[in-house]
Amino acid sequence: MDKNIANDINRKLNFLLEDHGVTFDDSNMALDSLDTFHEKADALLVAHNCEIPEAAHDITGLQPKLNMLIQGHGAEFDDSNLDPNSIDTVLQKLEILQDEHGA
Repeated sequence: MDKNIANDINRKLNFLLEDHGVTFDDSNMALDSLDTFHEKADALLVAHNCEIPEAAHDITGLQPKLNMLIQGHGAEFDDSNLDPNSIDTVLQKLEILQDEHGA
């Protein structure tokens, strides 16, 4: 994965974690890893009292987690015309979540 994209995703997820008051230590994690993104998304779901769905630790597996977070904020986002295997879809969903937090 492109390092700039990974940094952008981590920055967005870290903002959301901090805004929810979640302490998350990623110092021993590969910051360009999908596993790290899933761990952070899972921590956000726990902060929202959501059950973490079973999902592969790939881009497609992030989609239902991000959808649950978007719905938990009362926002609507139609991703039916987007590619679930695209990191751009993840970035769009993270933008929606940041907007919900006033970023």
